[in-house]
Amino acid sequence: MKYALMTAPLIMLCLPLTAQADISGKVVRVLDGDTVEIMAEGVATRVRLNGIDAPEKMQPFGQRSKKVLTEMVAGKIVLAVGDKQDRYGRLLATLMLDGRDINATQVYSGMAWVYRYKGNATTPAYLRYEQDARTARRGLWSENQPVEPAIWRRQQHKQ
Repeated sequence: MKYALMTAPLIMLCLPLTAQADISGKVVRVLDGDTVEIMAEGVATRVRLNGIDAPEKMQPFGQRSKKVLTEMVAGKIVLAVGDKQDRYGRLLATLMLDGRDINATQVYSGMAWVYRYKGNATTPAYLRYEQDARTARRGLWSENQPVEPAIWRRQQHKQ
């Protein structure tokens, strides 16, 4: 018990170092259809667009997804709203540009799937945008049987 009481303050001191607050800055790089780099106050932060999963670079629509995102946000001041990191150290965030949810726009444009964990959408509000894109056969939904990035990655690892 004494050990727990002594270490609790140390743990609390470390928490702010692992969580980030919202970041407003300039998009200096678009890595793919769901990852950007933002420069804010001289610090570059990698941001993974939360709640979506864009095709991988070598996957059909991978380059197009990156291009669409680049055209929307490259060189622009955005707000990344989020406070968690993924296993690669990227900030998981909703990217906002002039009040518009860029993550949702990628899904609505057919440039990304709604991200699902164990079959459940992590951002259920995006499901209607995905359904709209499917129905209209926009972007990746113009393919007969588009393969989700997670499945595509598993298939690539087997080869």
